[in-house]
Amino acid sequence: MLALKTIYKKFRKNLPPSMQARFTKIVYAVSRRPYCMRDTIPRVNKFPQNEKGGMILSADFELAWAFRYSKEFDNPYQSSLEKARQARKNFPLLIELFENYETPITWATVGHLFLEECNEEAHDGMNRLPYFNNRCWLYDKGDWFDHDPYTNWKEDPEWYAPDLIERIINSEVKHEIGSHTFSHVDFSYKNCPPEVAEDEISACLDAMNAYGMRPVSICFPSGTWGNVETLKKAKFKIYRKKLANDVVAYPYRDQHGLLVTPTSESFGRLHQSWSAQYYASRFIKNIDMAIKTGTVAHFMFHPSMDQWILKNVLPKVLDYAAKKRSIGDLWIGTMGELAAHIDQHNVI
Repeated sequence: MLALKTIYKKFRKNLPPSMQARFTKIVYAVSRRPYCMRDTIPRVNKFPQNEKGGMILSADFELAWAFRYSKEFDNPYQSSLEKARQARKNFPLLIELFENYETPITWATVGHLFLEECNEEAHDGMNRLPYFNNRCWLYDKGDWFDHDPYTNWKEDPEWYAPDLIERIINSEVKHEIGSHTFSHVDFSYKNCPPEVAEDEISACLDAMNAYGMRPVSICFPSGTWGNVETLKKAKFKIYRKKLANDVVAYPYRDQHGLLVTPTSESFGRLHQSWSAQYYASRFIKNIDMAIKTGTVAHFMFHPSMDQWILKNVLPKVLDYAAKKRSIGDLWIGTMGELAAHIDQHNVI
């Protein structure tokens, strides 16, 4: 499967943009996606009101922390700032949209965003990542916190976000705030030593504790995965994981006993030529598959998403999901809520 994906990516890369868009649609259709990870759990136990399937939305809430070392941009630092500003511009629209459709989501939040201010000595005691080169990032010089302006959220709102966190807390919808590590690190076993993982989680817990919060869910930055032992020790219950293929799947337990919820589709704009209806149809297929198979469609997004997606695609998906919920077919909730239900009812 991985060999086929490599061939597909290489072939697609050499096509002009218009042909890339068509080719991707054809491959999606003939591959009979979405894929489903089936299980043998009795349906009557899976969801709080015996719904047929489920939907989770999780947001990688990171502002400027995510793209500082990205290989995607010629000037990663400047791109990080632009992404953060776009996320802040989108934020009120997202909050309003989720309220309109009464849709709770999991805000996987970088711990540093909880800080109102920071200074140069604040991170001195934290162990640092060694230099590394992964599929997304190149970190080969300087210090991991070099980009931190060491100011406050009013002077540098790209790096701190207590105001946005308050908006989540005060929303009419009861959202979940989970973790996205403290400073958006590669959390893999290969690149993140255990002592770094422990410091990241400890700093994240300290920052969230100031708000009276204790996270039970985590989404790994940029699809990395690892140091699950640290999460277990910190009493996390569930994490999102990107598998080889996007799937609809009910959570399952890993070897440490933590729940894993795989990623389905992501709200990103792949091709300019695709219509809003076609984009939405891909997410709707995942929802329909989840209902058919008793699984969960777990969609992720970045608050910095293209506004065209935010205004033209996301509302269509939320509207469809809300209608399925209204007839009792679809449960819509957060990672933490589903983990609590599974634990309370010994589903797995």
